[in-house]
Amino acid sequence: MTGESSSMPLRRTPARIATIFIIVGAFALRLFGLGNQSFWYDEGVSAIIAQRGLGELARWTANDIQPPLYYMMLWGWGRLAGWSEWSLRFLSASAGVVVVALIAILALRLTRRHSAAVLAAVLAAVHPLLLYYSQEARMYMVLLAFGALAAYLLVRAAEGGTGVWVWAVYAGAAVAAAYTHYFAFFMLLGLAIAYCIDVWPRRGRQVWLPWFIANVAVVLLYLPWFSVLLSRLKVDRSYWEGALNLRDALIDIAVGFTSGETVAERTAVWLLVVYAAITLWAIVRLWQSRPAMRRVLIYGSCWLLAPTVAVLLLASNVPKFNVRYVMVALPGLLLLLAGGLTGDGLRRLQSQPKPRWSGAVSLVAVLGLLAGYLLADANWFFDPAFTKDQWRDVAAMLRSRLKSDERVILVSGHAWPIWEYYMPDVEAIRLPALETLDVNAVLDFDESGPALRKAFADETGMRGAWLIAWQDEVVDPNEVAPVQLELSGREKGQPTTFFGVNVLRYGGLRPQRFVDAPPVEHELGVDFGGKVTLQGYKVLNNGDLLLFWERPAGASAPIGDLQFALESFSVSGEPLAHPDDRRLAGYTYPTFRWPEGGSVMGRVPASAWLGPSPQAGPVRFRVQVYDAGNPAAPLATADGKTSLEVGPVEVVID
Repeated sequence: MTGESSSMPLRRTPARIATIFIIVGAFALRLFGLGNQSFWYDEGVSAIIAQRGLGELARWTANDIQPPLYYMMLWGWGRLAGWSEWSLRFLSASAGVVVVALIAILALRLTRRHSAAVLAAVLAAVHPLLLYYSQEARMYMVLLAFGALAAYLLVRAAEGGTGVWVWAVYAGAAVAAAYTHYFAFFMLLGLAIAYCIDVWPRRGRQVWLPWFIANVAVVLLYLPWFSVLLSRLKVDRSYWEGALNLRDALIDIAVGFTSGETVAERTAVWLLVVYAAITLWAIVRLWQSRPAMRRVLIYGSCWLLAPTVAVLLLASNVPKFNVRYVMVALPGLLLLLAGGLTGDGLRRLQSQPKPRWSGAVSLVAVLGLLAGYLLADANWFFDPAFTKDQWRDVAAMLRSRLKSDERVILVSGHAWPIWEYYMPDVEAIRLPALETLDVNAVLDFDESGPALRKAFADETGMRGAWLIAWQDEVVDPNEVAPVQLELSGREKGQPTTFFGVNVLRYGGLRPQRFVDAPPVEHELGVDFGGKVTLQGYKVLNNGDLLLFWERPAGASAPIGDLQFALESFSVSGEPLAHPDDRRLAGYTYPTFRWPEGGSVMGRVPASAWLGPSPQAGPVRFRVQVYDAGNPAAPLATADGKTSLEVGPVEVVID
């Protein structure tokens, strides 16, 4: 290393004082409104699992999608500071401040410029994604803190002259990151690639041997949990199977890394043009800077690209993707921006002066970044559109309105941790009764009927129900639970609405009316093109039309994504309504997800198939089924017709 790159000025400077103030400001920003919003599901999991014993905690995490270290930290912190939203989120807020400080130190170490450290601190302090997850009781900020510490130690070790303790602490930080989240390995991969590029010209034993030993130690220390990691990749059922849409995934990553979670999607996509131009400008400046400055280009690029590519490759084989999983790559982008927008780029020769307009463009770029970040931050704090799921508000409402003869039904049942956090004294009926989300466990009548009949048996005296629906579009896409309650009783007015959680109230429930099989009232048995059979239909007392379909077993041709067109008209032939075409069942339950030989229900609201003011009386309706990929070729029935006319149907509006 050159003298300039191996030494660092230690005097107190205004820049260092400014960096300290920025870090303090970042802490204050992360504490602002920390407990204002409700926990959502994931945070409820953190809170409930951390309250268990360490043995049960380890068992849970071995069957979940994250390793145990964060929960163990929360286990200790909660027992010291309490279990409120504010105190549990404080751990993430504190880790978020550590991330800001470490990114600033890394920028200083890589660029030898205090201006780069100041800018890195500012960008990390107000970055909307880092701020958002610094106010969430989850492991992502703790993961980044361990990762940034490992990165700093690796950068320091690459400069030579370090003792064994640096490598020992690096190994400890790397192991801690891996025990915090599985995708830490992707971050460590990026840092390893950067280290190899950085030290490659030297190639000495003193360079490679400590690095090799430290990483072997990381692997050995992780061996007790390695089998768990592999098993989770095989059995996790929290995402639907299917091909990854690479274009959408890349856009999601770009939006997350620039606007975070708190800018409207359309606006965030347009802003990508500006952010892309700023990033490109920063990279060009780094590329054309003095050689010592290019270290930030090496570490920033590898840290940004390697985890991103690795997560996308995994998601292309295992259907599991979310922008927060790629957040381990975000510090790389911030290092590139901080180094490129403060460096001495656009000088091909050291003797040439830097163009004056270069600094002006960089200043405008910095102001543009800060304006975008602060807009997203303001949305997070003050725009109700970005409110978290209001479980706390639901619990507060129920405490004042839940009667002694009413039960609570939780759909989906895997939401039990957040329910237990806010309503530990009220046992909920879980439909389906899942520990964690399984997208293949779609609720049906066989499962829901016996559970509801038992809960509302005559001897219990229960006659009312509050249906709490969250992620019901995944586990109950066909609205089996609401239909069961409609069959048994009647929906009552429930004027209060909640963000992210749907609440319905039912009364007059009669347990004998819960059914264990699809309640087909009028059988049809009409086959459409050998792909699907319309078994029959039923009209509920509120006018909703239920259609019951079956995917034939053993069909050789792929079923595709079937949709249907429906028209209704009076007995005399006068048109009533022509709702938008839709999938046969729920929107999130396309036909290619159906089990073979099983009955699937589709529900058409009364206002959709009878018109905005549904009236009682006889009506007729016509159904046409087609593949979404070829709407011009409807599937024919056994007698060669391309549509089926049904009726007259007696509609009762109760």
